[in-house]
Amino acid sequence: MRALLSSLFEHRRLVLDMVRRDLRARYVGSAMGFFWSVVFPILNLVVYMFVFSFVLETRWEDGQDPRMVALIMLTGIVVWQTFAETMSRSTNTLVENQNLIQKVVFPSEVLPVFLTLSALANMLIGAGIALLGVVYFGYVADVDAAPAASGVVRSLAIGPAILSLPVLMLLQAIFSAGLGFLFSALNLYMRDVYHLMGVALSVWMFLTPIFYPANMVQKAGLEWVLKINPMYWLIESYRRVLLYGLWPQVRIVGVFALVALLVFAIGSQFFQSQKPRFPDLL
Repeated sequence: MRALLSSLFEHRRLVLDMVRRDLRARYVGSAMGFFWSVVFPILNLVVYMFVFSFVLETRWEDGQDPRMVALIMLTGIVVWQTFAETMSRSTNTLVENQNLIQKVVFPSEVLPVFLTLSALANMLIGAGIALLGVVYFGYVADVDAAPAASGVVRSLAIGPAILSLPVLMLLQAIFSAGLGFLFSALNLYMRDVYHLMGVALSVWMFLTPIFYPANMVQKAGLEWVLKINPMYWLIESYRRVLLYGLWPQVRIVGVFALVALLVFAIGSQFFQSQKPRFPDLL
């Protein structure tokens, strides 16, 4: 892992340049360009809000305003889509860039990393939209808050806890990049991994409380699903920070940090051990 980190530091300018190019290329040729990064989370929010808030009448707490439900869902959607995009693109990135790997001396380890950073940079737009919603509904429209399960009223607010956002994003990057290293290398041995990843992400998404409250899982006697789901820990931490101005729970963030570092260590070690075989496998 030390060699991989040294290589990433050495090629840090290449990584940043690839991130900038990827962000510019996302919507090249489209009329609205980068504005699509703003439109997509809003469109998803409208669709999911209609289905889960108005049709299924999903609420995190009794008597909760639908607009608060929308913001809760939006935060989960933004974080999840960033993770899903990273995993989907990273898994197939070695195959898509085989010309670079085969023909020149190219540091292939930068590929999962730049995709992770690009997705996180794009996520900032969705997070910004969520914060604007908090400002409007929490301070301008003055949406009534509903009591949480603990009996404490949770109102929309922005506070000093926003300073912990870079920590959450760093841990998300470590976790995502570690999985990206692992599955991008595995995909060279079995190309079905890329297709299985799409199925796995769909299942994982619906096992994560994004469109429904976590207490529904607990009431169903499936609390163990939450205890082994790192993305649940991460999304709930983002929601505390972005929506309620609360600091993330130290225990949850600590456990997620340990898992993220372990995943990164395993993924990077496997990636580095198989790197000499990449040209032959491609």
